[in-house]
Amino acid sequence: MHEVKIVSHYGQPIIVDQCEKCGGIWFDESELFRAKQGEAEKIEVLNTEILRTPSTIENSSLICPRDQTTMHRFTDKYFPQDIVLVRCLSCHGIWINRGTFTKYQQFRQKLMPKKKSSQDERLEKSIAPLIVSYKYECERSNEAQRRDVDIALNILKTILRLFIFKS
Repeated sequence: MHEVKIVSHYGQPIIVDQCEKCGGIWFDESELFRAKQGEAEKIEVLNTEILRTPSTIENSSLICPRDQTTMHRFTDKYFPQDIVLVRCLSCHGIWINRGTFTKYQQFRQKLMPKKKSSQDERLEKSIAPLIVSYKYECERSNEAQRRDVDIALNILKTILRLFIFKS
């Protein structure tokens, strides 16, 4: 296995492990879900052409590369049905076969909302005047506060002058 650097949604680096023989990728706990969209293509571009085609898990008993415990296959409703994930119940890492990371990210991209709905647009239009009004009131409030402070300072100056000249 060799380390491959990918990026999270928030720009933080994530180091995943990739098998040099089969192209499978080991994700420590939650790394798969934090990977930024498009990172799968970067990994596959950096490797040979063979890594672009999906592979299947043939060995019925897989061992966790982190803690050497037996891993278990599972499916998830948020993944395409043909993706089989293998998970370590001890460290919560996930093993995926080559090509599966790309397939997962493409599936996830399809789930993302592409366009605002007409309901969202109507809501934005109805909220826009409220935002403008709020900003205007804030500006007026700030002006009034500045004016009040100026008046208070002028009163203090006058009192000080009277006190100094009276003495």
